[in-house]
Amino acid sequence: MARQMPAYVVGLQQHAMSALDLAQAGELAAQSSARAHWHVARVEYLYEIAFLRVFVEWEVFLEQTFLRYLCGYGSRHGVFAPVAGRLQCTSLHHAETLIFGQRGFTLWHDPTRVVSRSRQYLQGGPHETVIQTNVSRLECFSAIRHRVAHGQDDAKQKFDRATMLLCGRRYRGSRPGRFLRDWDTTSHPRQRWIEVISLELAGLANQIA
Repeated sequence: MARQMPAYVVGLQQHAMSALDLAQAGELAAQSSARAHWHVARVEYLYEIAFLRVFVEWEVFLEQTFLRYLCGYGSRHGVFAPVAGRLQCTSLHHAETLIFGQRGFTLWHDPTRVVSRSRQYLQGGPHETVIQTNVSRLECFSAIRHRVAHGQDDAKQKFDRATMLLCGRRYRGSRPGRFLRDWDTTSHPRQRWIEVISLELAGLANQIA
């Protein structure tokens, strides 16, 4: 009987809720007697920190579930066999050595690379099928993450393209906090973009594991 995948989806959902609570705490502070210390720019920075925490947990989720699928772990979506010519990993250490190589890590923010990696090792793995279906949106979310972490012109340009695709506008200063705090006018009930993205990532995680 296949070993069962740990509850990584629940963990991601819990971290997402904690991050959203952090952003909401900033909103409440801005409306309280402490509002002189919590002007809009600081609240927006808090949104950026909260989003970065969500995205980090998304990357951890992708890595840990992928390694376990390589070891034959099963989820409610099934067990996924290795591609022809490869054997199932015998341990997590084996899977880590296979995927990380000498660098000791690999990157998970780029959805196209995640799809390619899955195709290289698993037959019809859920990382491939789910992420390929949602690659355009995930590339936008990755660009937002990149802009939070980096200040180069390239990061700003990719962030601007992402917000144009997501909501049809650019944000002054290419500030990710401004976007994340903004409302998604297409959502019902109304939600801020940080909530829209966090819930979407949690939903995709549920489809993967």
